[in-house]
Amino acid sequence: MIPMANKEPLESVYQLLSESYKGNWQYRWKDTPYLEDAVKSGKVESVVGHVWGTMEFWFHLRRLCPKLDSLVDTIEVYEILLNHDLGETNAGDVPLYRKVHGAKDNKEGERNDLEQMSDRLPGMQQKLLAWFDEFEQKIEKVDKLEVLIAKWMDTLQGNHFALTLGKNLPEYSKPINGILQIRFVAYTNRLLEILEVRNELEAVNEVKQVAQHHVEVIKTAGIDFDTSKLRI
Repeated sequence: MIPMANKEPLESVYQLLSESYKGNWQYRWKDTPYLEDAVKSGKVESVVGHVWGTMEFWFHLRRLCPKLDSLVDTIEVYEILLNHDLGETNAGDVPLYRKVHGAKDNKEGERNDLEQMSDRLPGMQQKLLAWFDEFEQKIEKVDKLEVLIAKWMDTLQGNHFALTLGKNLPEYSKPINGILQIRFVAYTNRLLEILEVRNELEAVNEVKQVAQHHVEVIKTAGIDFDTSKLRI
């Protein structure tokens, strides 16, 4: 164990966790009509639940995509996923359904909350904020595989939750298609682009197979999904 001159670092970790627990009761998908029935029946997804889902997704997917897994520092992927929505603990989530209808996100508020939550851990704070900035930059500027995979898990898990618990999904094909274009299509294409530039063709094939299956699941749900811009 790293020697500590006093208890302050450990107490700071406890403080950060105390703040983070609030994410158990900070729920996602507000004002998303095709998930209203699920929410009313108590089948809500917390920020913490979403974070778990993204990590669980990568835990299994990395075993199905061994080449992709070999290209990244998986511990860093887990660390990014574990903390990627920590800023939503207090600020809350702005659902994608609202964003495609003109709502603005609250990334500045999330970053400020993250900074305040970690202010007693200056060394870790710097890392958390760096990850936040990398994760939230425009997808066309992201070239680090660990960040790209984390963002891909974020959208795959989010889609899967909506597909699992959503109702009347075909009725909302237009907004769902908009969400899929700005997230799933954009993230998948960028990941493929970076892998192709690096000539990692085996990993490219793995990503394409996962993406093709994801498209099948979406279309099986009756959603009119325009895949013309998806590079698979």
